[in-house]
Amino acid sequence: MKSVRSNRALAAACAAALLLLLPATTAVGEEPDSIRSSYTKYEFLIPMRDGVRLFTAVYVPKDRTKVYPILLNRTPYGVAPYGADAYRSELGPSPLFSRDGYIFAYQDVRGRYMSEGEYVNMRPHRPIKTDAVEIDESTDTYDTIEWLLKNVGGNNGKVGQWGISYPGFYTSMGMIDAHPALKASSPQAPIADWFAGDDWHHNGAFFLAHAFNFMSSFAHPRPTPVKRNVYDRTMYNDKADGYAFFLDLGPLANADARYFKGELPFWDEMMKHADYDDFWKARDIRPHLKNVKPAVLNVGGWYDAENLFGPLETYRAVEASSPRTTNVLVMGPWLHGGWAGGDGASLGPIAFDSKTAEYYRERIEFPFFQAHLKGEGGEAGPEARVFETGTNQWRTFDAWPPGPPSPRRSTWPPAAGSRSRPPKARRRPRSTSSSATPPSPSRSSRPSPTG
Repeated sequence: MKSVRSNRALAAACAAALLLLLPATTAVGEEPDSIRSSYTKYEFLIPMRDGVRLFTAVYVPKDRTKVYPILLNRTPYGVAPYGADAYRSELGPSPLFSRDGYIFAYQDVRGRYMSEGEYVNMRPHRPIKTDAVEIDESTDTYDTIEWLLKNVGGNNGKVGQWGISYPGFYTSMGMIDAHPALKASSPQAPIADWFAGDDWHHNGAFFLAHAFNFMSSFAHPRPTPVKRNVYDRTMYNDKADGYAFFLDLGPLANADARYFKGELPFWDEMMKHADYDDFWKARDIRPHLKNVKPAVLNVGGWYDAENLFGPLETYRAVEASSPRTTNVLVMGPWLHGGWAGGDGASLGPIAFDSKTAEYYRERIEFPFFQAHLKGEGGEAGPEARVFETGTNQWRTFDAWPPGPPSPRRSTWPPAAGSRSRPPKARRRPRSTSSSATPPSPSRSSRPSPTG
């Protein structure tokens, strides 16, 4: 039993850490030469309101006969490859975007990789600024968009933002007090609350293997800008026995004494704050998602071990505080980020009878940004599109969670002598199901985007 448990523990720990360490896009790749032939890359240090400069790589279509919207991705994981002549192998959420033509901007967030400033994990939002140079992730997003619009030629004045996992958090933060040009945002598996349900704690229970391995490779402070974070390192590799490792660790205090040596400030903070106190409450993004103006596409996976909580709660918070905003939800049969790459036809040995990830990228994500940033695509889709495992069908709803079945007049139990039968159960209202290959998005009561 020990070998079985150790293999499972190791697999879970490594998978969790590696998935979060993936770049913000893991879409089906293109060749760098294909990107190079169609796009010109520029690198900028964009000044923020407090004077700190953030490193940003921008890819602009070579075809200057048109104008293009800007798609922004802000990440703590680096925007490699660095160098104006070094090109990414793919651009945007999927190859559909680079083929159609967008301006792509990838930014190292404050204090990470080649950006200046101090990095703060899940930096708390400051709804009331005490002076004109006080910053948070919302202001950094605003200042970045303002600079891009003024300094990158060929843009059409509209901006979209997307990101998966930690970049999903930065996407959500960009929706707060958003720049007027930000028309569409897609937080995908975003962090919403690091104690209630995302990553390190699930309903307050500490996710030890995940937190230990991720923080050991991510949380080392970076004294100066670097193209490769040489301070990142893991404490055990894929040849280690994960179960034996944590059994041998003993009390949790030994993690710092044996391995971290006081070098991981955020780990120390987690150890100090074992309860849901002000430290964690300050990092709860939900109370700040008010008066959201951009259209929002929330995306998550039912089998996401890290951030299933985030997309559902982000959708709920925006829906409650900004009911007039286009705010839609997609939940598919995916693990963390599984919608961004592969075809999504199965998860391990479980088949879903359709290519769910390809369907999402082609029929939901791409049309969403096309509609709000280019005015193409016509009507909006349904409020919620949810994959139902077992039946292997996409179901659509105009509210999430769905309401209870509508009341129905009934004479059951029947009067004496009646031969009536009990009424048949009714499906939930405002829901439609589809076959393995769903039809085009259904009509919504929300108006089409107009700019």
